[in-house]
Amino acid sequence: MDLQTQIIVLAFSFIYGIFFALFTGVNYKIIYNEKKWIKLLGTSLVVLISVLSYFLILREINYAQFHPYCLLVLTLGFWIGNRIVKRFKR
Repeated sequence: MDLQTQIIVLAFSFIYGIFFALFTGVNYKIIYNEKKWIKLLGTSLVVLISVLSYFLILREINYAQFHPYCLLVLTLGFWIGNRIVKRFKR
């Protein structure tokens, strides 16, 4: 994989991490519902939709080659996205 593709994948992973944090923030009432079956089904659907969309877009960028640094940047984006969500919830 060339350098330009790696930079695009890193930028996409970071932005998608922020998007995933915002997506889970929007679906907070479903994910943390009191009823177990709604919680299980809702969490499963949120994670399934997020993972599938990430790999479908990643497939278009670099044929879905996933490297450990993608996970690190995705986690960093998720952490920063959570900070943004918490700041706006106040």
